[in-house]
Amino acid sequence: MIIYLIVLFALAILAFLGRATMSSIWDWIGILILVVFAGGRVYTGADYLSYQLIYQGDYQPGQVERGYLLIQNFMNMIHVPFNAFLMLWAACSLVLYCLFVRQYFRPAIIPIAYYYCRFFFLRDMGQIRAAMVCSICMLSIAFIVKRRPIPFIIIVAAASLIHVSALFFLLAYPFCRIFEHLHMKGTVLLLGAGFLAGTVATQILSILVVRFLPRYAPYVTNPAYVGGSLFDPVTLMHVLICLLGFYILEKDQVSKAFIKNTDAFRVLLLIYLFSTLTLLALARLTTISGRLSTISTTVETILLPTIVYSLMPKYTRTFIVATACLFIFGLIFILSGTYHQYIPYVSIF
Repeated sequence: MIIYLIVLFALAILAFLGRATMSSIWDWIGILILVVFAGGRVYTGADYLSYQLIYQGDYQPGQVERGYLLIQNFMNMIHVPFNAFLMLWAACSLVLYCLFVRQYFRPAIIPIAYYYCRFFFLRDMGQIRAAMVCSICMLSIAFIVKRRPIPFIIIVAAASLIHVSALFFLLAYPFCRIFEHLHMKGTVLLLGAGFLAGTVATQILSILVVRFLPRYAPYVTNPAYVGGSLFDPVTLMHVLICLLGFYILEKDQVSKAFIKNTDAFRVLLLIYLFSTLTLLALARLTTISGRLSTISTTVETILLPTIVYSLMPKYTRTFIVATACLFIFGLIFILSGTYHQYIPYVSIF
């Protein structure tokens, strides 16, 4: 556990240095730390053994997408060890994520520190395919902003070759176009409709999945995959971020730390609203709602710091974001018991 806290505090220090100097060097130092941390692990993380077996060729037909298999088979062909593959995969995934963040927020080390607390363990130290897909899809958002659907579709379709859940992100484009003029009142109505849908959609979807997609039936029938709540702390946090985001947008208070225009901020906010509505509508189906919303939820790493920098007093902003990182780390990694899957941390070094 101590090693994870050390990394957290190291990223917090880099965030303060990044804000003080506005230098990109701290962004890349932070990414390097995470790459080495995720790529250098041995038998650490719930999915380590699963991916190791897949890398060794021990998998069932249809278990893994062809794009991922093509990449890993090529690495196998040139005799790259599994741990070297993990390091290269983490490097690609996290560098792509950093490039995405640097398009919208400076210094990028602040969202990177938040990413560590919010997503890093379940993605880069767990579901590494999901980590890569999320980073790739984030780069496609620029084409939603520019209203260029073809490049957006191509990028997301390519990502789906690594993990099929990327296809759900295709809905983000029409969602952003349909609700591009959405304001606070409409947001409240949509969130209210999401709460109502969450009370009935689960039963309907469960029947449809069992009848037409029996392969995925365990995700709607097995207690291990269901049992979420509309009032889950993470879901409520989603709702709060949506409301605060539309508040600063309507008041024209978006911080200059967000380096794009308000149209870009609106797109990120709508994508996050899309993920929030997914969580609400499928609240009882924990695994399905999580997998379908996880890509869109990645923009939270930019939205939350932007909201803090927009609303909080000047000399308290970075400290408040650091406090939020500590809170999220405690909530998601410690209180949830997730840390049991990651201790002890064993490294190749």
